[in-house]
Amino acid sequence: MFTGAIRSLAGRRGERGFTLVELLIVILIVGILAAVAVPLYLGYTKDAKSAEGKALAGSAMTALQGCVQSKGAGGTCARGDIAGRIGVSSGTGFTGDNRWAVGTATLTVTTATVPTFSGTINVFGSTTADTNLIAISMFPTSTGVILRCTTTSLTPPGSTTGEAC
Repeated sequence: MFTGAIRSLAGRRGERGFTLVELLIVILIVGILAAVAVPLYLGYTKDAKSAEGKALAGSAMTALQGCVQSKGAGGTCARGDIAGRIGVSSGTGFTGDNRWAVGTATLTVTTATVPTFSGTINVFGSTTADTNLIAISMFPTSTGVILRCTTTSLTPPGSTTGEAC
């Protein structure tokens, strides 16, 4: 009884392993998957870094709104007034980890009966960090906020230039 099992195993000894064609097909499939996955991954990481910058700009906007509202109609606040609230240096505007900087951050509330905000908030990545070449601009207006981004320059886009984000 055991000799039959041993003979059947011994007969299959030549069938072990993969052929060269099978290995090449697997390598080809893995290469195709990598060619598709790597650009998608790089796009996701760039989007995540842009989201960090947008969050910092949003924090600056919220802090500026609180500042100008406390000053009253006609009040103006700048980066120096809110640096401690958003976690940036009042002198350079860089975050504690030096990955992002708030360049310009000003906001004014009008003296009109229905007060509106106007100003500019610019956030850009550090040249020495993985956020290099990412810049975001927020432009509060009487009708809302215009948000512009660039992923090719550290110069924050103007109100009509740059891609909408």
